[in-house]
Amino acid sequence: MKIKIGVAHTSRVVEIDSDDIAEVRTAIEEVFAKGQPMLWIEDSDGTQFGIPTRMLAFVEFESPGSRSGVGFAAGS
Repeated sequence: MKIKIGVAHTSRVVEIDSDDIAEVRTAIEEVFAKGQPMLWIEDSDGTQFGIPTRMLAFVEFESPGSRSGVGFAAGS
């Protein structure tokens, strides 16, 4: 499942594929509850991402059946 994390004061969005949304959500909540300076998340490929908690703008969890994107067609 895809997770999008917005980084404050930039147009940057970090996209992560994860098999365990609950684990990622718990990690985010714990970072803020404990006042930790960095959020570390590991994706389904084992790549680790670190985002300073003060720069975390939003987190979006894509639902399993959702389709993202916008389609355009050329008119005749």
